[in-house]
Amino acid sequence: MGNCTYKWYGFKMNVACLKCGTKIAMQSPSGAPTCIECGEISKHDWDELCINAEIKDMRNNETSNKKVFGIMEISVNTEFVSAISCYHCKEKITIMEDVIEEKNCDCPSCNQKLEFESIKSHKDFAFYRYVNQKIDPSHQKSVIAVHCAACGAPMQKDPGKVNYNCNFCGVENILPISLRQKRVLDDVFVGVQKKIPSPKKILEFNNQQLIVECLKGNKLEAFDTGTLNALMQKFPDNLQIYHLIANDLRHTFPNETYEKLWETSKSSPFLSIIAQKLNKSENEKKMKLKKGDTNKKPIAKNSKQEEKGLFGKILNWFTSPRS
Repeated sequence: MGNCTYKWYGFKMNVACLKCGTKIAMQSPSGAPTCIECGEISKHDWDELCINAEIKDMRNNETSNKKVFGIMEISVNTEFVSAISCYHCKEKITIMEDVIEEKNCDCPSCNQKLEFESIKSHKDFAFYRYVNQKIDPSHQKSVIAVHCAACGAPMQKDPGKVNYNCNFCGVENILPISLRQKRVLDDVFVGVQKKIPSPKKILEFNNQQLIVECLKGNKLEAFDTGTLNALMQKFPDNLQIYHLIANDLRHTFPNETYEKLWETSKSSPFLSIIAQKLNKSENEKKMKLKKGDTNKKPIAKNSKQEEKGLFGKILNWFTSPRS
């Protein structure tokens, strides 16, 4: 599995039924909105509605509370959350795996499987449902007695269902709201995925930003010891890379690496750090810095370089030797 980071948002999206106007809450990004009042199924799926709601704003770390009027009336509320929780053990979880590709992962605390969903239009978004208690405890009835609205025939029906057909006359009935089993909606979260560069390829990177992302996005055990030593030798004057490896990852460089950096580094602040690690004297450090200054070749002025502009041409005319 690839390494990833996710920025998570609490996500509430409602659309208005085109037939009766009832608000339909998105509980899954798959399928199409289905009205719980009249049973109307929208011809527009959730993927299409996500595009119209411009949920892509979350890629730019933006939260929102907006209404969009287009193919349907859409209301969206997004709020940044620091972490999501396992709906089995309730513990906070950090996702580093590609759950968009794999569709699931195991909770690091209880090892129970957690499910994730995605949509075609936003391939870097992971949808996660925190599964709440489905049935309101105040509604314990599993069967209710009702009469057909057409023929009046008595029936016993499941209050968890909205539409049902009469066994006598076949007419479709809709269960009144007062008799329906109240359901608790799940909490929906969206994680915006960012791929972390692979630690195995870090020595191939010349782009410092990629190296920084790789070092920040992985733990020490993801790197080979020799790789980190070699990386520091590749960038002997880069203090940011050094502090990420030494302080954030807590990697201890061997004296051999510091000795090589002592020979190659030209950074005065970094040489001060290396001198301390190698127990170099203040005099040795000064000599090293002085040697680095003397090695800098002064930029020679090219006497034959032509002066630019009218003044330069006149000056060249007077100063150039003539036969």
